[in-house]
Amino acid sequence: MFHVFFLGQPRFSIDATPYPFTARPKVLPLLAYLLLHRNTPLARDALAFALWTDESESNARANLRRHLNYLRQALPPQQNAPWLLQENQTVQWNPNAPTWFDVMEFEAQTTDHRKQTTDDAVRRLSSAVALYQGDLLENVYEDWLVPERERLRALYQENLWRLVSLARARRDFSFALQYA
Repeated sequence: MFHVFFLGQPRFSIDATPYPFTARPKVLPLLAYLLLHRNTPLARDALAFALWTDESESNARANLRRHLNYLRQALPPQQNAPWLLQENQTVQWNPNAPTWFDVMEFEAQTTDHRKQTTDDAVRRLSSAVALYQGDLLENVYEDWLVPERERLRALYQENLWRLVSLARARRDFSFALQYA
């Protein structure tokens, strides 16, 4: 399983072994964009223009082609299924590729907890809060990342508030202080 951590400083591992993801600087934002939009095939033009906003149309497309190749080279060898699904007009992170992504897990742990027991909600929210090691891709500067960072930070803060509220309702004030 390929583990990708983008909350805080980016890091990678295969199972429990750190994986040295070495690639050109723009490859990391490309990977992030693909993973954050993993459920949908992305139009190549839109992806190129999102990452290379200051380039001409032809340069942006050429950059995307080159950087997709760099990305394939930087990813671990994959035998069962390719990491990327590529068509003439679209590209997508393969949903069947064995990937664990901290942002995906963070979002899954923060689903609506009203139908869960308090203990289950606290466990899931605590797990989500523990995953949040910092802003999305700290020290990576891309215009398209700003709203994603803000959305995830707001979700993190909401999770903290929900944990404090659940702890206060149980009159577990030491637990509430831990997250306050």
